[in-house]
Amino acid sequence: MRILIVYKASGLSDNPFVRLLAEGIRACGFEVVCSVDAFWNDAAAYDAVHFQWPEELFGWSYPSPEQVEELRDRLRMLRERGIPIVYTRHNTLPHKGNDRVREAYRLIGDYADAVVHLGDYSLRQFRTKYPESKQLHVVIPHHIYEGVYGPGITREEARQRLGVPADSFVVLAFGAFRHDFERKLVWRAFRRLRVPKKFLLAPRLWPYTLSGSHRRGVKRFATRMLYHAAHAVERLFHSRITSAEGLIPDTELPAYFTAADVVFIQRTDILNSGNVPQALAFGRVAAGPAAGNIGGMLEATGNPVFDASDPASVDRALTEAARLAAAGHGAENRAYALEHLRLPQIAAAYGRLYEQLHDTKRR
Repeated sequence: MRILIVYKASGLSDNPFVRLLAEGIRACGFEVVCSVDAFWNDAAAYDAVHFQWPEELFGWSYPSPEQVEELRDRLRMLRERGIPIVYTRHNTLPHKGNDRVREAYRLIGDYADAVVHLGDYSLRQFRTKYPESKQLHVVIPHHIYEGVYGPGITREEARQRLGVPADSFVVLAFGAFRHDFERKLVWRAFRRLRVPKKFLLAPRLWPYTLSGSHRRGVKRFATRMLYHAAHAVERLFHSRITSAEGLIPDTELPAYFTAADVVFIQRTDILNSGNVPQALAFGRVAAGPAAGNIGGMLEATGNPVFDASDPASVDRALTEAARLAAAGHGAENRAYALEHLRLPQIAAAYGRLYEQLHDTKRR
């Protein structure tokens, strides 16, 4: 079978989710092409079309009305020709976008023959919102990025590389902070945590960087001064909250997770977070919101969850995460990830789904 995954890699900093998934599905005996252009120009040549993020179709820009209408026509053509459409539901709605982006989400959701959910919460949410849906719904979890980052490093090496005191208790909040609520959530929870020698590793909490800024002139100068000021004083607060780069290179990711004792999931209004399986794979305890698929995976693995609107709940979860880390729960998390989230079994689940849809369409 020939599978088209509608995705275009744009650089080395891309989320490796799709690239690895495609490799895993190929290893199951399928021909897999990752392309956006092929969807617009040659989608009928494939046995199944698999969408990830609808924004990929438009280069992560706002589509024109004509582009949305063309999407509708292409999806209608696939349905008329009996070519199965699969949609992995990473988001409920776009994080950023206008009505036309949301319409693209709706169209792909409507035309999909199968919707893949990364957790049970997403499945329940979808069925509640669309009780008349006749589509096939399956839960296939987010795979771990095993073997992606090369040889491992020790905790001592990781902390030395990142400039973290060797004897610290490290709380990691990894990835972008999308708004001030997330920044305040992490910072205040860390400051209230009663653990000796605590250290906050949140390299993108401070919203200013040395590079990657689109500002010019005085604004660019002010941005750099703010960055340098924060970088100069962060050690006084037992933290590293600045990053010279807008994105943390993938090659540096193992150092951050290896250096951590606890991973704090700061995203509170999203359906999924790749930081949860990442934390499990690195054998780290995670604490996160009881929201979306995040809460479900944390609870299933015995990691603490919190209500982001209740500071006392956040404090309890982070304190419990510290206790679990000291008790060795991170090893149990890694064992769970290796049993349930490895790429070969996740890819095989997608392969079975493609075959099921293909057989159904042929009847």
